[in-house]
Amino acid sequence: MSGASGSQRQIYRAAMQLFAERGDARMTVSELAQAAGVARGTIYNNLGDLGGLFDLVAAELASELNQRLNAALAGLDDPALRLAAGLRLCLRRTHEEPQWGRFLCRFGCSAAALQEVWRGQPLADLHAGLARGRYLFREDQLDSVLGFISGAAIGAMMTVLEGLKTWREAGVDLAELTLTALGVPREEARTIALIDPPLLAEGAFPERGGTLAGQLLAVRELEA
Repeated sequence: MSGASGSQRQIYRAAMQLFAERGDARMTVSELAQAAGVARGTIYNNLGDLGGLFDLVAAELASELNQRLNAALAGLDDPALRLAAGLRLCLRRTHEEPQWGRFLCRFGCSAAALQEVWRGQPLADLHAGLARGRYLFREDQLDSVLGFISGAAIGAMMTVLEGLKTWREAGVDLAELTLTALGVPREEARTIALIDPPLLAEGAFPERGGTLAGQLLAVRELEA
């Protein structure tokens, strides 16, 4: 996690796993030390006590996720493509790191410290898409749109965690349905949703750059 030492990251990961498994923020120093594989003294040296640990872990998770999304999506210039790619990346990470996904599913809509997950890069891309005429909702509906997207994302993550769909299937469905709901024409939304995010297909479209036209052309060539 960003801004943390190696020992702190180890402790944060263990705390996140315990939070996700239990569904609440209660734990003892001994439980956390055992889960992290460190001595009780290491917990005290890095945290002092467990007060505020949940908010610290949640804030670190939100900050780290937004940093990774910013880096992954830096080459994409279309807000709709960026939103779809970001949603699919979250579904992939849920598959690869189930405890990360469970933590977000349990607390992502209720914990204040986790709201930056939705109000970080997704909000910026929504603003950009609205300004460029990619979406049809009104400015005063932004909070409702964010609530819709966060709820849909958590629902899709649950389908992955429960094995009902693969992360690819759930990610494509989530991206397509979200873009369609925001006003992107259905056929275009489907095409965008099928484009693998940068971290999934690194270097797949190097000659096309990050433009929407280039990405769509590359996909159509692959489908031909």
